[in-house]
Amino acid sequence: MGVTRRQFLQRGAVAAAAITAPHPLLRAMLGAGTAEAAPPSDAILVVIQLEGGNDGLNTLIPMDDAGSVAQRTLYEAARPTLAVPFANLGATEIDPDPAKSTRLALHPSMTDLKTLYDDGLVAVIAGVGYPNQSLSHFRSEDIWFSANPAAPSSTGWFGRYLDSAFTPSDLVSVDVNETLSPIFVCQHCNVLTVRRLSDFVLPDDPLYPDLAAKKAALDAMYAIEADPMETADVQLEIGTSGDVLLGKIDDYAAVSTSWSSHLDGVGIELARRLKQVASIIRYDASSPSSPIGARFFHVRLGGFDTHTQQGTLTGSQPVRLQRIAASIKAFYDDMVSLGVAGKCLMMTFSEFGRRVAENGSAGTAGTDHGAASPLFVVGAPVVGGVYGTVPALNDLDGSGNLKFNVDFRRVYATIIDKWLASPGAHVSLLPGAPYTTLPFLP
Repeated sequence: MGVTRRQFLQRGAVAAAAITAPHPLLRAMLGAGTAEAAPPSDAILVVIQLEGGNDGLNTLIPMDDAGSVAQRTLYEAARPTLAVPFANLGATEIDPDPAKSTRLALHPSMTDLKTLYDDGLVAVIAGVGYPNQSLSHFRSEDIWFSANPAAPSSTGWFGRYLDSAFTPSDLVSVDVNETLSPIFVCQHCNVLTVRRLSDFVLPDDPLYPDLAAKKAALDAMYAIEADPMETADVQLEIGTSGDVLLGKIDDYAAVSTSWSSHLDGVGIELARRLKQVASIIRYDASSPSSPIGARFFHVRLGGFDTHTQQGTLTGSQPVRLQRIAASIKAFYDDMVSLGVAGKCLMMTFSEFGRRVAENGSAGTAGTDHGAASPLFVVGAPVVGGVYGTVPALNDLDGSGNLKFNVDFRRVYATIIDKWLASPGAHVSLLPGAPYTTLPFLP
């Protein structure tokens, strides 16, 4: 699918409204990465994690038996109670499978995502996975976080990118979460992890109620610890982290989350977290001379481990797919309202898909841990359409799972090379590189 007129106009309208990066002289003094390794100044990435293993076969659904594989017939045979009825798929039909010619539809609960798809704003990447799929939540999550299926890694794929492009004094990433996602774990960079921006304050202490004096004392202490003329190695890194943290408290205090957002009407936790992200972006769009500077974000929605009561049109998975679609659409609409849609990219992922065959019986049926599953890349910069191919239902692995056809690191490589940095930059960041990029970004 080509670029729509709407995309063309949006990209042109926002081209001059880039979020201001740290001053180049300051970055040079702090030892930032080379210009070639630095991302474009207007790049925003929001990673949306679907925790639990989303069932891809009921997310991107075969509608017929066109082509060489009778996908619809095999789908209905494997899922006598969980197959989504054909009659419910017309409103969310998208482009056919580019390899098999099978007609495809999103789950009927994802009408909001279908609206974006029709405007050329969604890339559906089918059959994503990795070799020797782990069926463990924890190990498979580690693999997606680190981009290393071969062995555990001490850093995340995005953390390595941050180390390559920024200094410890840069705070450009925010995880809207209770704990830091391993995706951001790095050797030297700093990442803010906070569930609500209003929680990012200097902790109160009844023994020392004068917070201003406390902050001044901490500032003075960390100024010494963060001085490379005074400290080194781990002490310097800890001092720098503390100095950066304290310096950002006042900055984030100016970010309001009380504004009229499209996310307000969604009314779920994921939308609330995305509003924290949108609030930072909104502040920077309105304060180009003194931006917060955060441009990379992670949020999550749990509940996709649907061993039972998965549901066909209602149930645990359809409810969550509706929430994902509604939240993505509302966030995108906010970006349009803020005039920054052309700068923002969203990507979903889940640690694995589900088994092809259902378990249980009508009313309680679910699916066990599986392998390949689709993911979505959404935003005005996207070249919309279907990429890859839905795994063949007549060619499953020994456990009855779908075989992947797109290595997930190809998606990461595409985002690194075409959105965050420069062609070939992924080679030093992703184990097993190089990878062939995908055309969902121009």
